[in-house]
Amino acid sequence: MYKKLAAIGDSFSSTDCGLSWPDLVADKLNCNLVRAASPGAGNSFYVEKLHDYVKDPAVDLVIVQLTEPSRAVIGLRAWEEVAQGLRPSPYGTPVTGPNHNHVYKDIGCYTMNIHNNERWLDPFIGNTGIDRFWLSQGAGARWWHYQSVHSVLAMKSLCDAHNKKLVLFSWFVPWTEFFVPGYEWLRLTLTLVPGVAKHEGELLNLPLTSCGHYATESYQQLFAEYLWPNLEPLL
Repeated sequence: MYKKLAAIGDSFSSTDCGLSWPDLVADKLNCNLVRAASPGAGNSFYVEKLHDYVKDPAVDLVIVQLTEPSRAVIGLRAWEEVAQGLRPSPYGTPVTGPNHNHVYKDIGCYTMNIHNNERWLDPFIGNTGIDRFWLSQGAGARWWHYQSVHSVLAMKSLCDAHNKKLVLFSWFVPWTEFFVPGYEWLRLTLTLVPGVAKHEGELLNLPLTSCGHYATESYQQLFAEYLWPNLEPLL
């Protein structure tokens, strides 16, 4: 039915703890798989990765696992310098491929947390003093919700332009909360998996790993009881 799936998301789309939904969907469809899983990243960081995937003539299905709109992605020159080989990675790991959470091609970015940003940023770029400002003014600002909707609009435009089927599902936030008022028209044009993956996993009482994710067995149950029954009719 489909030749090649492009799967995009955050750590819940990765193989850090075993198989996850992209592996299980590709297996069900008996198709090839390309994946861009960026742990901790926000929705706007997905767009350029999707831009490259839709230009692959073999890709005929795109599924994006959307994350929390409050994950605010900002550009960061320090990570661009890592990508250019001008600065060592603070993690000591190579910066390659679409699964890195701070670098893609010549893009360097950082996804702001509600707090504890200084813990990650200060050893890398020096004393920022950013947490007090961010918690007071940036975290939870309504703009980030609009930006996530704008990112979805960009994803749809890219898939439409390249004639790729696009399906979206949300890990954390109900669709009624994800789409800000005034964008009901956009929601009606999209193929959306009903429900919220995190909530469905809680209803199934699935065990989590020590880092708050699912190992393969739990993911297989979530896929069998929630994701696939709701995804298959949309394909």
